[in-house]
Amino acid sequence: MRLPFFRCVVFLALFATPAWAHPNLQNAMWVQFEPERVHLAVNVSLKEIAVAQGVAINESGGVDGDALATAAEKHREYLRQHLRLSVAGQDLTGRVLNVTTPALFTEPEKTFYQYELEYPLSGPPPAEVAFYHDMLNEWPYAAGAAWDVNYVVRIKRSDSNEVTSWLLPYQKQERFPTGWAAATTTPSPVLQTQGWRTFREYLWHGVRHILTGYDHLLFVAALVIATLSFWEMVKVIAAFTLAHTITLTLSVFDIFRLPSTIVEPVIALSIVFVAVENIIWPRRAHSRIRLAVAFGFGLVHGLGFAGGLLDAMAGLPAIGIWIALAAFSLGVEIGHQAVVLPLFGALALGRHHLREGWRTPVTRCGSLVISLCGAYYLVVALHQQFGR
Repeated sequence: MRLPFFRCVVFLALFATPAWAHPNLQNAMWVQFEPERVHLAVNVSLKEIAVAQGVAINESGGVDGDALATAAEKHREYLRQHLRLSVAGQDLTGRVLNVTTPALFTEPEKTFYQYELEYPLSGPPPAEVAFYHDMLNEWPYAAGAAWDVNYVVRIKRSDSNEVTSWLLPYQKQERFPTGWAAATTTPSPVLQTQGWRTFREYLWHGVRHILTGYDHLLFVAALVIATLSFWEMVKVIAAFTLAHTITLTLSVFDIFRLPSTIVEPVIALSIVFVAVENIIWPRRAHSRIRLAVAFGFGLVHGLGFAGGLLDAMAGLPAIGIWIALAAFSLGVEIGHQAVVLPLFGALALGRHHLREGWRTPVTRCGSLVISLCGAYYLVVALHQQFGR
C-alpha cells in the first residue's frame, strides 16, 4: 500500500498546477449615501481580476505588467455589470469614475485595486438600497464548486459620521438602510449595529467558509472515517473543535497568529498524516494518540479559520466582535456537522451490511483517496510559496 501511495504523491508533485484550496475571496466596499447618489469605493483583489479577465499568475504570484494594466481597465465594465444596486425593485445605473492602482503588490488575494463608482438617484432619498453581486459566476472554482466572493461593507450617510458594518455575500441580495426616512431628507435615528443581524450574517459566513473549505472537510472526513462508534466520533470531533476554537479566538484578538505560508501547508499535511495513519497504523485511530493528533492539528486549523474572519470583522465594535466570533464559530460547527453526521451515518450503515472482511479495505480505500487529495493540496501550498 505504501509504494503506490508515494508514487501518486510524486506524480502530483510533477504535474500539479497552481490552485487555491479555498474559493473564498474577501474584498471590501465603502458606501456613502448622498441625497443625489450612492457613492462607492470597491476593493477588488488581483486574484479576482486575474480570474475574471483570464490573466495568468506566474509561479511567484506575479503577472505581466502590461497585461495586468489592460485587465484592470477591462474590469471596470465587468464590475459595473456584476454589482447591482436597486431601489424599490428598480435597478440603478452606475458608472466607474476612477481606478486606483495598488501602491504595493504582494499576494494576489491581498493586492487590491480600488474602483470608485457612483449610482445617481432620482427623486427623494430612499430609505434603503438593495445590493447584489455575482462576481466570477461564469468561472467555476472547480468542478461542481463556485467561487465565493464576499464584501465587508462600511456604510455612512454624507451628513453623518456614523459608520455601520455589514456583509454582502455572494449571490444574496442585502437591503442596506440609508439612514433617511422614506421619501425625505430628514435623518432617521442613528443607525446601530444590531446584535441579531451581526449574529445571523457571521453565522452564515462561518457555514459557507467550511462548506467551501475542502481542506478542512477532508481533515474531518479522515478523522471520522476510522471511527467505529458514535462516542468515539464525538470525542475526536470534540478535541478538534476545542482546539480550533482556542486558536481562532487567540487570532481574532491578536494574541497569537501565524502567516498563511505556514498555516496552509501544515493544514494540508494534517490531512495526509491522519489519512496515512488510518492506512498504516489503524489501531491509533482508536487510542488517545488520535485525540492528541486531532487536538494538535485542530490548533492549526483554527488559525486557518481566522483567515476567513479577520478581514470580515474589521471595524466592528467590541461587542460586535464577540457576537461575530461566537456566530462564526457556531457556523463553523454547523458546517462540520453537516458533513460529519451524514458521513458517520453512511459508514455505520455500510459496516452493518458489509461482511467483516470488507470493513478494513473500505476504510483504507477511503483514507487513500483522502490522503491523495491532501497530498495535492500540500504540493500546491508548497508550490505557491517556493515555486518549482
